[in-house]
Amino acid sequence: MRKEAEWRGSPTATSRREFNRLLKIIRPRNDDVFYDLGCGYGGPCIWIAPKVKLAIGIEEHYYRYLRAKQEVKKSGMNNVIIIRGDILDQSYHDATIVFSVISVGFQMISRIQNQAKRGTTIILYGLPPYPIKTKKLFQGYVIMKTPIERVSNEDDFARTVLESRNAKIEDLMETLDKDQKRDLEREIEDAECNWKSLTNRS
Repeated sequence: MRKEAEWRGSPTATSRREFNRLLKIIRPRNDDVFYDLGCGYGGPCIWIAPKVKLAIGIEEHYYRYLRAKQEVKKSGMNNVIIIRGDILDQSYHDATIVFSVISVGFQMISRIQNQAKRGTTIILYGLPPYPIKTKKLFQGYVIMKTPIERVSNEDDFARTVLESRNAKIEDLMETLDKDQKRDLEREIEDAECNWKSLTNRS
């Protein structure tokens, strides 16, 4: 949930234990290119580096960027790159795994979908944008692959998020705070427009 995700702004938001659990699920290969959007101090990039071809962290905050560079240097990993900049200004053509605990919307997901290789794994934290279909992993983590799939309706979205076969959108709304509820209502209202922008359909 987005309320759960508020603290994910921490530069060490993802613990080593959490990330090791994710690694067992995604099973990275030595030809994978991993991106961490809003990488903080670079932990996930360093931890996954021995298992992939390249790990790239993107961090806009200057001091976090500098700290991430220091952490990479200390780790001795030579296949980790830390970039300072906006995640929307980067190219993802070589991406095969994209990870983010910061909130990303349709514009970012569309950029990944349009640029990254088919079958790219995307792992997010928190409530995914409606009407994107995801699979819940553990805690607030969800996973999807490109091309992005769409839920069939609002209740289908609620069932996926709540992991309950009988859930309805009203049940999901009851779990959200005022801001989350407002955001989801807006996404539902704009679903067709958002989906067309995501899939580049006119």
